[in-house]
Amino acid sequence: MTEKKIKGLMEKYLNGTITKKEESLLERFDGRLLSKNHKDVFKDERHRKQIERQLSQNISRPRKRISPPKWARVAASIALMAGVAYSVHIYTKVEEKVEPIVEMTKTTEWGQKLNLTLADGTQIRLNSGSTITYPDRFEGDVREVVLEGEAFFDVAKNPDKPFVIRSGEVLTTVLGTSFNINTYPDSQQIAVTVASGKVKVASHENEIHLGPNEQGIFDKKTKTISKKMTDIATFLNWKDGIIHFEDTSVAQVTESLERWYGVTFVFENENLRNCHVTATYKNEMLPAVMESIAYAKKGLRYEFLENDKILIKGKCTD
Repeated sequence: MTEKKIKGLMEKYLNGTITKKEESLLERFDGRLLSKNHKDVFKDERHRKQIERQLSQNISRPRKRISPPKWARVAASIALMAGVAYSVHIYTKVEEKVEPIVEMTKTTEWGQKLNLTLADGTQIRLNSGSTITYPDRFEGDVREVVLEGEAFFDVAKNPDKPFVIRSGEVLTTVLGTSFNINTYPDSQQIAVTVASGKVKVASHENEIHLGPNEQGIFDKKTKTISKKMTDIATFLNWKDGIIHFEDTSVAQVTESLERWYGVTFVFENENLRNCHVTATYKNEMLPAVMESIAYAKKGLRYEFLENDKILIKGKCTD
């Protein structure tokens, strides 16, 4: 019996125009369907009894007396009307496939950055040397992603489904807001800096709540979380292509430049690491940055080597 014919018989049965012969055909089909697939029609015995009670209450004027198993056939008919295609698939043993959730992973090399838009509309700016893992769609009560490195999140609002970022031992939970997370594995801290909205940062031991221009810092060694006021713009400069150094040691400067441009620095003299730099660069090429630093710090020189290495040499006086 085709799906179209089954549906037609169902409609006739419900509006009272079905003939006895047609009703007999329908009952035979429903009986076979229900006996072979009662577990798919009814969730459990409690569900079966619930349907029986509802049918007894709702069918106040039956066309004729319903025999004991007849209510079950009617139940199967109603289930079929609610999803004819599904019932026919059961009858012909053709199962509908549910597409599995696919875990996506994006990684940026040193010197690269990446923009992402997730299935819920959340926008992410992934910094250099970072990895983020997320599902191709969000199901359930929580939207969860995993981050290693640094990223700026502009989370799509959904009060019923919190957005959670797992960063090692720290969980950052939001409903809809924008913030920055720095969680590079070689750093001793995980820093969450909020631009707008509210964020909860939690570890196994404790948790804090952050508002705009507040930063939460998790110390990997002591397992503690602290909070302080900060200038959010300083922590979002990277997102806009800006590198800013404020009385920063050359050791930290070269570490930032390694991430930014995908190079490696070596020092002729380890004392050069203690020299300090104050400067701001926006979308500058690395040679221009190095020339600027060498100009500002008289005596400090640099040399480009093979394999993306840069030698810092000479001397530096603050």
